[in-house]
Amino acid sequence: MTLAGAAVVALAVLLVAALVFGGLIVGGRTVRRAREARRAKLAKPARQLLLAIAAGDDDPDQVEALVRLPDEVWQAVEPNAIALLGKVRGEAHTTLVDVFERRGAAWRARSRLRRRDPVARAQAAEVLGNLGRKDALLPLCDLLGDPDPDVRVVAARSLGRIGDAGATQPLLATLASRRMVPQQVVATALTRLGTAAQAALLASLDDPRAPIRATAAEVLGLIGAAGATVRVESALRADPSIDVRISAARTLGRLGTRTALAPLLDSLEPDRPVVLRAEAAKALGELGAVTAASALTVLLSDVEYVVAHNAARSLLRLGGAGRAALAAAEHRAETEPDDQRVLLGAAHAREALAAAELDDHRRQLVP
Repeated sequence: MTLAGAAVVALAVLLVAALVFGGLIVGGRTVRRAREARRAKLAKPARQLLLAIAAGDDDPDQVEALVRLPDEVWQAVEPNAIALLGKVRGEAHTTLVDVFERRGAAWRARSRLRRRDPVARAQAAEVLGNLGRKDALLPLCDLLGDPDPDVRVVAARSLGRIGDAGATQPLLATLASRRMVPQQVVATALTRLGTAAQAALLASLDDPRAPIRATAAEVLGLIGAAGATVRVESALRADPSIDVRISAARTLGRLGTRTALAPLLDSLEPDRPVVLRAEAAKALGELGAVTAASALTVLLSDVEYVVAHNAARSLLRLGGAGRAALAAAEHRAETEPDDQRVLLGAAHAREALAAAELDDHRRQLVP
């Protein structure tokens, strides 16, 4: 066979292969579309039952209809049911939980937690969390170390929904793990555990790992753990990690105890890190201590924009005394026009007062 003939044969083989491969792709798409259309047709009546329950219709006949759906129909509508379970509240949620439980969904979800498919593991974890299954605590804690990051996130969120304080330490431990869960996800889950997690959070302020201490300090403020004030004040004064001290400052502002005034004022000193000074200035506004007005007024002329900006906004939160201090700072620019620090302070005061005036105007527009 000549070289030209061999080339023609090779080209023909490639052409046939391409046609076969293309046919397989088209055929696969056709089969998939047909399957999806069939599932949608099966799920349609069941979706209407789900939407009726979500709207508050707890007709026992509709509930029974969902419970008795053929397995094939339930499998078609189950993704919709899972999504709805995570959104509805109150009686609708209770009714849907009853449907899931009676269909054996919790048992099936437990069996899927070890599937090879990460999507299956994540979906199973989501179902158990939405059902509030406290007996799933340990397997969900195990999933916090799952190789797939999305599975770890779903497991953390589900532990928050279940609300068992036994998840506190496992959730915090993920922050210092090679397979970590994002800090915001962990903090949100811990916040949902509420004050039941307070003891474990306080103990975690002594953990040698800074990310764990910082998150524990943050969550103590989010759950309103006023009894933790002394320990958080100590963290603000002495913790070697700047992240922990920032979280502690933020928490003291949220807790609003008067004893927090001194450590927050101390954190404003010029030799402190800028990020800490800015957070302390903001926290003083949340604290609402009028006695902090003089210290905040001094900060209006700070060379660090974020520090001065936060001080101005905090003065607004102090009410009449704070606004008077801002007005005085703005007026000083007229009497001392050559002092750059005075002009800087006046600019921040003017910005804050303008923002307050705009907010007042917006509130008047709302009926």
